[in-house]
Amino acid sequence: MKNNLLHKALEPVFRRNFLFKNSFIDQTCYIFGNGASLKSIDFSHFTNYPTIGINHLVLHKDFYLLDTCCYTLPEPFSFYHYFKNPYKQKYEKNIMGNLFRSEIAKFPELNLFTSFTNMLGAPLKNTHYLHHFGKRDPHSNYLDICSEFSYLAGGLYAAIGLAISLGFKKAILVGCDYLMKPKSYGHFYAQPKLGKDDGLNPYEMLLKSCSSQINLEAISDFKVDCWIPCTDYETYTGASLKYRENTEIVTNDNLLILNNAYEMGQYHGRILPIEHSTEV
Repeated sequence: MKNNLLHKALEPVFRRNFLFKNSFIDQTCYIFGNGASLKSIDFSHFTNYPTIGINHLVLHKDFYLLDTCCYTLPEPFSFYHYFKNPYKQKYEKNIMGNLFRSEIAKFPELNLFTSFTNMLGAPLKNTHYLHHFGKRDPHSNYLDICSEFSYLAGGLYAAIGLAISLGFKKAILVGCDYLMKPKSYGHFYAQPKLGKDDGLNPYEMLLKSCSSQINLEAISDFKVDCWIPCTDYETYTGASLKYRENTEIVTNDNLLILNNAYEMGQYHGRILPIEHSTEV
């Protein structure tokens, strides 16, 4: 009953999404994640197809090079000035949310897709809203950007769900390093991170749910195995990898803000070297 009432109340909001359904029928897109492999990748080699961006990608200095048809940051309540810290379970100033607001606002024509819970905090006039209405596991029967959208468990889920909804027949995943075997850890905006691979596919349910609806491929920085068909960067682009640290691809001001979030316990990975001043 609760979801039925909410669905009725949100119908005018979701109606705005109809314009995007099958707007890229049978085309190919890139889906850009946030993995550490983006430290070695030149974005100028990925301008031949539209891009769907995820989460922190807007913080990359070269984000403007991409032909971004839509952007998703699906985390509920992620754009408000204050939020409940999921690590400490306390309400406090939302450092990263405020950063996302200011950076995304620099691209006023960007089509942002996020949780309907952000309706009072989202940064753009052309922000579009999604909700699962209780359908929390990805399922092809609940893949409607104008109604029940079950692909909201994370950025990659939302991006693939959007790619299918927009009509793309193929998506090439860039910077989605958890799909590699073994997994590659860390993010482009943070310090290098090591992790022990458990050998499990973290996106098994997601990939199974969408396998009949879209062709997925991945780009890796080096030649590695992957849970989906994969091509290494040099083979795909004909260019050599060129590693850059996060200090070279994210502005110093934004790194300081992210590191402040880390020190406040709002993010679990170190952003700057220990000896670096984090005064803001």
